Amino acid sequence: MTSRERFLAAVRGDGPDRVPVAPYCGNFGAVQAGIPISVYNTNPKKMAEAQIRAWEVVGQDVVVAQSDNYYIAEGFGCTINQPLNTTPNLTAPAVESLDQIDRLKVPDPWKDGRMPVYLEAVALLREHFDDEIAVRAPGTGPFSLASYLVGGTAEFLTQIALCEADEDREKEEQIFRVMELSSDALILFLKAALNAGSDTAQAGDSLASLSMISPAIYEKYVYPYEVKVFSALAPMVKEKGAVTILHICGDTRKILPLMAQTGTDILEIDAMVDLAEARELAGPDITLMGNLEPTTVLFQGNPELVRKESVRCIEAAEGIKGGFILGSGCEVVPGTAAENLKAMVDASRNFSS
Repeated sequence: MTSRERFLAAVRGDGPDRVPVAPYCGNFGAVQAGIPISVYNTNPKKMAEAQIRAWEVVGQDVVVAQSDNYYIAEGFGCTINQPLNTTPNLTAPAVESLDQIDRLKVPDPWKDGRMPVYLEAVALLREHFDDEIAVRAPGTGPFSLASYLVGGTAEFLTQIALCEADEDREKEEQIFRVMELSSDALILFLKAALNAGSDTAQAGDSLASLSMISPAIYEKYVYPYEVKVFSALAPMVKEKGAVTILHICGDTRKILPLMAQTGTDILEIDAMVDLAEARELAGPDITLMGNLEPTTVLFQGNPELVRKESVRCIEAAEGIKGGFILGSGCEVVPGTAAENLKAMVDASRNFSS
């Protein structure tokens, strides 16, 4: 099997020849290629070059064009600070308050913000790897994206809290409107990514972590819009032979059953959740991806520890039966030793039940 075939087979239940390996190597690639992150995330050729370099030293089954979460938000009018060699940070939202949301318009993914950078990088990776390696595009989750648009993350969460405390229906409708806008923007971007050659359409909704919101807030303000995104993408995903991914950071056990009902093909599980428990909560019909701890295992550990933890993950998820992709619990820390990531690949190749 090619790496791409292996990755897709794990999702479709076709029986991959071994467990696919897909650490989330975004800015890790920039470091491997010696490219400053501010250049990497603004130059599609450099982004593709960095991901090709990461694959050359690691040999994983999936490459990813990824760096930060603001490329769609900038299309709405958000401004960021771009340090030379660290990820950008938000300096100004698109609008200051919910009362101003009518000023927002869904951006064009081929023209606005830094979305064209990511789309061209995906196309370049597809051209370079052809059908041999799976290509993964990024995708900021609708809740995370919405928080960048109105007042910034802290203000957005505050408005939700006030809305719930005061039972303010007008404010609630405004929040729903922002969520509609962010979902529509994500859908357009992901359709563009599929057209550019991505094998995946993903929502990485880090703000929906239960470290930030309650299960009730997830069910009311997040879940319906993740469902909307995956439902809207389903026909095109099927046509392209692609798959969908949902990732939420942190301990998601209390919402995993709902996450599994969003319509996604893959749940990317954070390192805080035991994979055996994730399988029980999510059910047998969805593919799990994860979940080596990015800091203590991949960054601070050594190849022996990584191999041991990789085997533990495969066994916990019963990955030898399919329906599992070995990955990092979240993004690989830039500067992680390539030997540690290669140990993940080796563990899969040498695994035997």
